[in-house]
Amino acid sequence: MENYIVIIAIISSIILFLSAVIVFVRFYRERTQFKILLGVALIVLLAGSIINVFEHTAILQSAEEFEQILSILFLPIIIFAIYESIIGEQLRTHIKSEQMFKGIFNQTFSFVGLLNSEGRILEANSTACDFIGYDNDEYKGVFFPETRWWKHSAEEMKNLEGAIKQAGQGKTVRYETTNIDKDGKIHYVDFSLKPIHDSRDRLIYLIAEGRDITEIKSTRLELEKHKKNLEDIVEKRTLELKTANEELQLKNETLYEKNTIINEQNAKLVSTLIDLKETQTQLLQAEKMASLGVLTAGVAHEINNPLNYIVGAYEALKQKDTHSGDEEAEMLLDAIKTGVDRVAGIVKSLNQFSRDTPAENEECNIHEIIDDSLVMLHSRLNNKIEIHKNYFKDSFVTFGNVGNFHQVFLNILSNAEQAINEKGKIWIKTTKNDNYLIITITDSGKGIEKDAINKITDPFYTTKDPGEGIGLGLSIVFGIIKEHGGRLEFESEVNKGTTVTVMLPQKGMKHE
Repeated sequence: MENYIVIIAIISSIILFLSAVIVFVRFYRERTQFKILLGVALIVLLAGSIINVFEHTAILQSAEEFEQILSILFLPIIIFAIYESIIGEQLRTHIKSEQMFKGIFNQTFSFVGLLNSEGRILEANSTACDFIGYDNDEYKGVFFPETRWWKHSAEEMKNLEGAIKQAGQGKTVRYETTNIDKDGKIHYVDFSLKPIHDSRDRLIYLIAEGRDITEIKSTRLELEKHKKNLEDIVEKRTLELKTANEELQLKNETLYEKNTIINEQNAKLVSTLIDLKETQTQLLQAEKMASLGVLTAGVAHEINNPLNYIVGAYEALKQKDTHSGDEEAEMLLDAIKTGVDRVAGIVKSLNQFSRDTPAENEECNIHEIIDDSLVMLHSRLNNKIEIHKNYFKDSFVTFGNVGNFHQVFLNILSNAEQAINEKGKIWIKTTKNDNYLIITITDSGKGIEKDAINKITDPFYTTKDPGEGIGLGLSIVFGIIKEHGGRLEFESEVNKGTTVTVMLPQKGMKHE
């Protein structure tokens, strides 16, 4: 029997030894406190088992007392291990949850405080304390309305006392209030008080929470101000429109009465237009004199006299050796020559424009006439409009009146310039077929409506604003070209530009 007991004791010792090894391996990996106690208990139990083996093998007959002591130690240790594994783990979980709660509590951007049921402050997060400048726990136990957050306003303190009473009755309270910061600046706050109950529905805490809405409030006030201004403007404009509408109705009534008179006079105007066609030749000369007047002939003559002096002085300076090799002097002389040539070109253009000779009596170089017209419009085209010329490479000559043709192209180019509001381009292209010289002038201006394109050569019809033209320019141009056996055509698209095509008989092909 003794042998069986020894064998069982040895097997038990081996199992206990392996269990102790496993416990210590896990302890090394997880370092859990209750496993330490469990390991100690197993070691004590293992020691008792070993002593029991020695006792039954007569190696250690007096070991029974040690075995009893170890058995007594094993029981409380194993109890402590069980306690640590159950209660201790719950305690650590509770501590971890509390730490997580405090982290969230202190890191939120809102002002958060915990009050007791009487409204005395127990805790406040770091955001609220940093805002008002509280250090440590100096706010604890103070009645919430008496803390520094509310000291700026007795009215707000009173409102808060009322809110605490309502929250104490189990109601959630939320309203807009103000808090003062540590620098004395007032902030708008979205404030709330929420009651917290225990499992028996008894009020134990009040949660105070505030969100700084100063920027939102300022933006809202600014928007309300703009809204009020807009409403005032709309009301004012509505009144103005109402008044204008009443005035317009009165004017419409007056215009309706006058419309009958206008219709009666329309027949007289048709008759007048027939008379105007008969006086077109006289109007041509009158318009030229109105645009240039005595200035064309008189000023051209007067400019030629001093211009001759300047040319003579330039030639004399050019022949002197005094400035030989002086680059700056040479540049200045070239500048004088350029200016003289420019003035001479302008005088030539003015003289050509004012010539009054019978039609079809002269040889007219169209390229030179176009260039003269561009010279006369130079001040209006400069720095505003790019001119692109694509001239026919061979002779481009017809018969007619040089002055009249100047009038034609000056009018067309002037209209193109006026059609361009700011910067733009004008393209001039000349070509010919078997019978005609073909000149196309295209601008990048505002264009002409389709309904108006067939009326622009009618006398007194104009698309310009009042005071900028009387509507005779293109009418006269049409008459001159027709008189010379040519044709005038228009193509236009609104906001894209207009193309004017002039077709004149070639030299040697006079019209009958």
